Parts: sequence; structure tokens; C-alpha cells
Amino acid sequence: MLRAAVAVIGICLLLAGLVLVVVPPHAGWGLLVFGSLVVLSLLFEGRYRGQRTAAPQPPSWQPTGEKFIDPGTGQTVEVDYDPETGERNYRQT
Repeated sequence: MLRAAVAVIGICLLLAGLVLVVVPPHAGWGLLVFGSLVVLSLLFEGRYRGQRTAAPQPPSWQPTGEKFIDPGTGQTVEVDYDPETGERNYRQT
């Protein structure tokens, strides 16, 4: 949802910049550049995310039995729980 809103804002900035560059006094270069940066950042955003490696869990961690599908990756995620600290860990399966 947020990604779509940013895309709409970026495209609007691009279009406004194009209109202002064509119409005298040709003052829309800032909007044109900024809108281009916003749209390009959305295109290249996912390419530079590092791959997460699963670290071994300490023996005190217990599975909760909770499973769900991560909306960002589409993969199944299981939840582990540390009863000593109350911390939860989400791991892809």
C-alpha cells in the first residue's frame, strides 16, 4: 500500500516536472529530477536487500505452533518463543 502511494506521488512529480519544463520559464527541472529519483528508487529497492541467513537458536527457544504466510515474501513463517525473556523469533521455513 505504501509502495503504491509512493509510486503515485513519484509519477505525479514526474508529470508536473515535465509540464513545467515545457512551459516557459522552464522551471520544472527540480520536480523532474526528484520524481525520477523516487520512481527509480522503487524499481531498484528490492535488488539490494541482503539475504537473511538463519542463525541457530539457543536450546531455550520453543516453537509456538504459529505459522503464517509473510505478505512481503509469500513464504511460510514459523514463530519461536523464549520463555525466559519473552522474545519472539520469526523464521522462514
